[in-house]
Amino acid sequence: PAAGWVGLVGLGLVFAAAALSPLAGYPIGADVDPAARSAGPSAAHWLGTDHLGRDVFWRLVLASRAFVGPGAVTCAVAGAVGVPLGAVAGWHEGPASTAIRAALGAVAAVPAVVLVLLGCARFGAGPRELALFAGLAAVPSVAEAVRARIERLRREDFVDAARAHGLSDLRILVVHLVLFACGRAIARKLLEAFAGFVVLEAALSYLGAGFGLPEPQPSWGNMMAFEWGRDLSWALLAPAAALWATVWATVQAARWFAEVDGG
Repeated sequence: PAAGWVGLVGLGLVFAAAALSPLAGYPIGADVDPAARSAGPSAAHWLGTDHLGRDVFWRLVLASRAFVGPGAVTCAVAGAVGVPLGAVAGWHEGPASTAIRAALGAVAAVPAVVLVLLGCARFGAGPRELALFAGLAAVPSVAEAVRARIERLRREDFVDAARAHGLSDLRILVVHLVLFACGRAIARKLLEAFAGFVVLEAALSYLGAGFGLPEPQPSWGNMMAFEWGRDLSWALLAPAAALWATVWATVQAARWFAEVDGG
């Protein structure tokens, strides 16, 4: 579907912006210009300036770094923990599967935001801790998607045929079931985890109170908080629109993986 491809391209642009934006040399922390405060869009400032005279466009682009790297860590944690647990729970019956499902259910019973806030309150609220606990909160969803599919497929004829051709159970599980049978489902769940992290990071940066990126480091959340209550301007609308567009693109990409996967 076209929306899925648009979403994938949009995500690619966001990742490219996060990777390349530091090359522009924009002086974060030394960009205050009282003479240009609250200016409208112009050739010098494509999206205008905020009430301190800082360039909205460049801060918007640089703010993508607040969630792209940590969001990738979130996906890595969710995949590295959730996929093996789901694979083991789906392949084996008995106490091991029961214990894994019980542990995953206990984690899933705690709302993701609460789990992240509790973890950050105990171990720190930096981007690394935020990414780690957001990834752990996404583990049950990833693991359940893998478990359900492997449990359904492990008794199929092609598994018996693979064994008859001398393939080990480990190879059947890892290559044929996890990589090929579950690959798109895993990608979909990881994209959903990334979208959740984008919203979470923006919300915590907006709220402040020690969570998220503090000023003057730009985040779409703290950019909106910094301008909230003032005139409706691009300094407020641009980060809100960028947040919506990024989440929309991620959701569309996840839906594309769901459709090509058959549901």
